[in-house]
Amino acid sequence: QEGREPFEEIAFKFTHLEAFNSGWFLFIGTSVLLFEGSITLLVPLQEAVYREEDRQKFPSVYPKVILGIITFYTFFGTFCWMSFGEDVRTVMTTSLPEGNMATTVQLAYSFAVIFTFPLQNFPSLEIACRSIASAMQNACGKTVFQNRNFIASVLVCCLAVIAISTMDALDKVVSLMGSLLGCPLAFVFPPLIHNSLDPTISRGRRFQNQVVAILGCAAMILASITTLITW
Repeated sequence: QEGREPFEEIAFKFTHLEAFNSGWFLFIGTSVLLFEGSITLLVPLQEAVYREEDRQKFPSVYPKVILGIITFYTFFGTFCWMSFGEDVRTVMTTSLPEGNMATTVQLAYSFAVIFTFPLQNFPSLEIACRSIASAMQNACGKTVFQNRNFIASVLVCCLAVIAISTMDALDKVVSLMGSLLGCPLAFVFPPLIHNSLDPTISRGRRFQNQVVAILGCAAMILASITTLITW
């Protein structure tokens, strides 16, 4: 607003931020999707630690790292919201003011997404390709459609079609993925698997796991329904 210095404008926006807006529920699925990988990779990361004495320190180090990431995300999101206000867009790089610096940042982000996409999708593509190839072989026998590269190409094309068709609702897509797919992976399956695999687990811990699984199911249902209703 005219008449205010940049820092005064940021401070003014901070003091006038609304705690909840009309799309606050999208935060549930988005935050779950953001940290879903930290839960599923917890065991592989601990097993990858080379020295046994360092592996014993992992349970105390890991929560501090996650807390640091949460703190960074919190300050980053808050300051971006204070800087751009209500006009901030879902993809924050598109909210940058026009200029060479903004174009450079957007290009760098685009290249980062393009070159990391194969790495991000490799585990899921491997599982999907094997499952689809096995199902097709049982149903149709051996065909050219069971080729791994063919199946992976079709899946990537399907992802591209979905991305193009939902590009204007990215916030809702991310929230739906987090609530519908991330909540079970993060809150439902781990405690239930823990109850099934550990016969020596105490009754109190077993009850706690069941409570977490129930809350995960409730969050999945509520967040998914509210996201779909407001699509």
